[in-house]
Amino acid sequence: MHGTVGNSKFTQSILDIVNLIDGKSPLQDSLFEEASVFFENQETDQKRLTTLDTEIQRLTKAVQSSNKKTASLSTDALKKAKLKFKKEKDLQEQERLKRLRRVSEIGEKIIRLSESEDWEKTQTSSARMLGTLHLLCPTEGFKVLQTKQRFKPAYKSILAMRLLDKLLDKNQIDSSYISARYDSNARYTDARTELTPFQIDVAIPIITAAIFQDIGLLHPKAQEILKGRDGKRDEYAVLDKETRIELLKTNYKYTLEYVKYGLGMEQYVGNSKPERAEFIAKEEQKLKLTVDLLVGAQKPKNGIGNLIKIPQIYASFIFSAKPDQTLFDLPKAGLLITKAAKQSSLSELAVDSLLKILGHFPQGYGVTYIAENPDGTKSDSFEYAIVVELNPENIFEPVCRIATKNLTFVGNGSTMVIPAKRNLYYPEPRKQLERIDPERLKLILKKLVSNYEERKDLELIPSHWDPHTFFQYEKLQNLWKN
Repeated sequence: MHGTVGNSKFTQSILDIVNLIDGKSPLQDSLFEEASVFFENQETDQKRLTTLDTEIQRLTKAVQSSNKKTASLSTDALKKAKLKFKKEKDLQEQERLKRLRRVSEIGEKIIRLSESEDWEKTQTSSARMLGTLHLLCPTEGFKVLQTKQRFKPAYKSILAMRLLDKLLDKNQIDSSYISARYDSNARYTDARTELTPFQIDVAIPIITAAIFQDIGLLHPKAQEILKGRDGKRDEYAVLDKETRIELLKTNYKYTLEYVKYGLGMEQYVGNSKPERAEFIAKEEQKLKLTVDLLVGAQKPKNGIGNLIKIPQIYASFIFSAKPDQTLFDLPKAGLLITKAAKQSSLSELAVDSLLKILGHFPQGYGVTYIAENPDGTKSDSFEYAIVVELNPENIFEPVCRIATKNLTFVGNGSTMVIPAKRNLYYPEPRKQLERIDPERLKLILKKLVSNYEERKDLELIPSHWDPHTFFQYEKLQNLWKN
């Protein structure tokens, strides 16, 4: 098609984020692997500390014994027990801090990739990251459902941040903590400078909540519900109501437990009592924000929980684990969250805000549209385009990068708004092409889809197309160029 298959530097950086969050490695150092290890060892680690503490209490009483020999022997044993307890406590604390700092590092990477020096450039950066995540994620093949789940956390976190900005702009954030730290003139930073206080104190806690929203599903109890005791049950099978409720409760319980105790707060280093008190208070507020988001997402209505709940529902539809969902269904994600808002499950204002950001066509979605003749009249052909911009003027008319011109794939297509009257996703424009000779339509498809096995299953007038293969070519990955 265009050069060789490969990843640009930016595309690789997005894949790296996906793997840093939910990758598999011998070191077990992705965020989700670290959470799994924590859950697996949590009970044993706690028992170890409890046993040592019990021994310290026993020896403390023995030291106070009237028997001098017993007291003398116990004194030495007590020192050793306390030292052993401290070493174990310190070891567990260092592991916790290591996990927490990894979260902060990855949160910063997401911010650097999805935000820029001002609002306008941030929209482009976020569109690029959202689109890249969507285009990289396969739609078929080996373990495709598992792969989709790995792309969701980063996607959700970006949606949460763009929704946050939109609601802040409307002065519609129900959080004194966030509002007190928001300054529109100091909201963003460029790649050469440190993160702003807002990005550190607000953005990273929100990103943390979005990433770990369902981390409790990795707890052994949740895994048993999903996969059965023998681990052979299909984890994506539909659960009955009672089992699903049990799973939701388990997920919620252990998600909060992990965020509070598996991650917790940063550690103060220094000797100043006032600085220490200020530092701890600040860390407590950041942790509280993450916890409040997770708690609020259970029944968000008009509260702060909408910041992560709406992106969760939207992203779960885009990266659905349902095997029967198709690419045609993806633009219905907006309808799904709109329906939830009308049922009072979500904030209508927040849902409307996210739809205005995204439109009805997800970033990276493959649009097919009726081409125009040089004189502006509709032709008897169609072309391919890819959604590349946020904040469309009309949520039903996406801003796209042209992917084909005269039925030939191009790497330097212009940007254009695809009018609803020419967008083949909608029934009326498709009807307009039905008058064309089917042989002519087959010829068009032959030029656009070289693989016969793929082409034979396509509609003669396709409502959409899959740009996943197109995006595998490095030269075609810079869809967001000026």
